Amino acid sequence: MQQSLFANALAQAEPVVQSSGAMALDTPLSETIFTVLDVETTGLSPKKNSLTEITAIQFKNGEEISKFSTLVKPAEEIPPEVETLTGITNEMVQQAPSLIQVMTELCSFSGPSPLVVGHNVGFDIRFLQEKLQQSGMASLQDRFDLQRAFCTRALALKALPGLPSYEGVVVATQCGVYNPNPHRAEYDVRMSAGILFELIRRLQADEALNLKTAQDLLDYQGPLS
Repeated sequence: MQQSLFANALAQAEPVVQSSGAMALDTPLSETIFTVLDVETTGLSPKKNSLTEITAIQFKNGEEISKFSTLVKPAEEIPPEVETLTGITNEMVQQAPSLIQVMTELCSFSGPSPLVVGHNVGFDIRFLQEKLQQSGMASLQDRFDLQRAFCTRALALKALPGLPSYEGVVVATQCGVYNPNPHRAEYDVRMSAGILFELIRRLQADEALNLKTAQDLLDYQGPLS
């Protein structure tokens, strides 16, 4: 799992744009296509701050089937402390695609009703919804729906009680997943995917949970806020 998840991280290929149909929640977990995503930003405010990088990778049964990954030209300078944290510099994003272009391509890639996954996924979804609004694409906000999303932190809180922290790298280590470059979107996506599929494996081993479909996993997780 670890090798296949990280083998092609940050390859310099052009983004693959592949529209997906709506994924039904009664789909068996082995057949469910999860769209695992992560955003990097200039700050924590969806309204005031900008996107600098987006990666979304679609996985089925632990295997990558398609990928969209790109830097984004921000509307403001990247603060020095954020450059240090992420490794994404102002020079790197100078010629990056515009926000409108990136959001258009991301929506085309994700399809009309994806099952979105991320670690603290609410942050990513709120940022994407705000940037769709700012790009004049508010009608597409509902395709990134918190009610159909899976948060690997929320799942780990229930499935792995007693950890000293539920930060991504801590949960990943507990799941046997190593993230060699935290705070870059593609590496964080592959980390979240590794956590997701390891937690599914462990939960399905508990026959009392009867975890068979995406809806079952959503019910186990509970509502996200």
